[in-house]
Amino acid sequence: MRVLVLERHNVPGGCASFFQRSGFRFDVGATLVGGFGARGAHARIFGELGIDLAATRVEPAMVVHLGDLRIVRFGDRRWPAERVRAFGAGAERFWRTQERLADLAWDFAARLPGSPACLSGPLALVSAFRGRDLGLLPALGRTVASILPRGDVLLRRFVDVQLLITAQCDAATADLAYGATALDLAREGTFHLTGGVSAISVALARAVRRFGSEIAYNREVASVLVEGGRAAGVTLAGGERIPAARVVLAVPLLDAVRLSADLRRAYADKIAVQPQRWGAFMAYVGLPPGAVPDDVALHHQVVLDPAQPLGEGNSAFVSFSTPREPGRARGGGRAVTLSTHTDVALWERAERDGGSGELRERYASRLLRALERAVPGASERIALLETATPRTFLNYTGRARGLVGGVPQTPASATLGAFSQRTPVRGLFVCGDTTFPGQSTVGATLSGNAAGRAALWGATA
Repeated sequence: MRVLVLERHNVPGGCASFFQRSGFRFDVGATLVGGFGARGAHARIFGELGIDLAATRVEPAMVVHLGDLRIVRFGDRRWPAERVRAFGAGAERFWRTQERLADLAWDFAARLPGSPACLSGPLALVSAFRGRDLGLLPALGRTVASILPRGDVLLRRFVDVQLLITAQCDAATADLAYGATALDLAREGTFHLTGGVSAISVALARAVRRFGSEIAYNREVASVLVEGGRAAGVTLAGGERIPAARVVLAVPLLDAVRLSADLRRAYADKIAVQPQRWGAFMAYVGLPPGAVPDDVALHHQVVLDPAQPLGEGNSAFVSFSTPREPGRARGGGRAVTLSTHTDVALWERAERDGGSGELRERYASRLLRALERAVPGASERIALLETATPRTFLNYTGRARGLVGGVPQTPASATLGAFSQRTPVRGLFVCGDTTFPGQSTVGATLSGNAAGRAALWGATA
């Protein structure tokens, strides 16, 4: 099929895009890259499209700082020894169970023809099923907390903070099967791409054109055209109508329902019981040469006070560009992206009360403390500092309220409970981090692939 991609911004990628300031190039939001390993979604899709994108495995995947405790999250055979050092041998039953469930989930997902809610009938599920998949049945309806040893506060905190960035919730509420795979990110492999995470969307944009289709930038869709119960195209913000045989909305469901009254009626109740909460506060830091030693890990997860709630600057993710990476930092320095989960309602109240400036300064200070924890002395050598709030994400990506990261992956919203790529409107499909299988560039890729297949098959709800 001939494809037209309508992008409201002037560059591709959305929350996995980039921007440039004063000789530094920053990842906008997403900074941790997976999906290029042996079972990786990006590797598979790029192989099918003939895209050659060099991905270098990163070891360690990250360093987790829980107060003064430092845990190195290896993805290779060093991880078992490191986790025994950090959590003791008593936690090994948990880690073995997590890895067993993750292996089963990765294997089963690779055989599914689409999301569970998208399957055309029982035969599709049966064709994907293998005897070993029975091992996943005990995980249905359970949370990650159900397999954690009771009373192990340190292990629980570590798992909670890892799940926050991969499942948008903690062990008490994270779906067990999804959470097991989310905790498996390092073992599956984290990777570095020259140019940052945005290299993924840039490469895909080039492939769209190479295969004879088009991308139109600075084109905002205002509504979906529906004729006779079937999607017939879209209307742009300026009033232009573009006809189409199929429409795929690559936006969060909260935005999709604003574009279609039919979707709003179909999804209103389910969206109400699966609320999104998290936005992101970001700090983009440019550092001069020598501010970060070459042997420092590229990614750090920092919890300033393990006794306090996560998010809101107490937990932060810190990502550095590689040393002397071409085009990323002037003079061979480092481009650093720092982020923390934040409740968007907090920022909406601050904007109404006139306190958003003070709140921005306070959160920036917290993130710089996290930078200092990752690399002592770095915060004293800052050459450039910019910040972003949920309002920034709303302005640049159009995501409702500036919400990011997708739906918390609870038993009610993950796997069998996830939103399908198919919709009740014939010829209209949705994909992205709020549909199966969930957040991240890997999740969006798998979701988009399922939506593309459904569109090609002309599938209906």
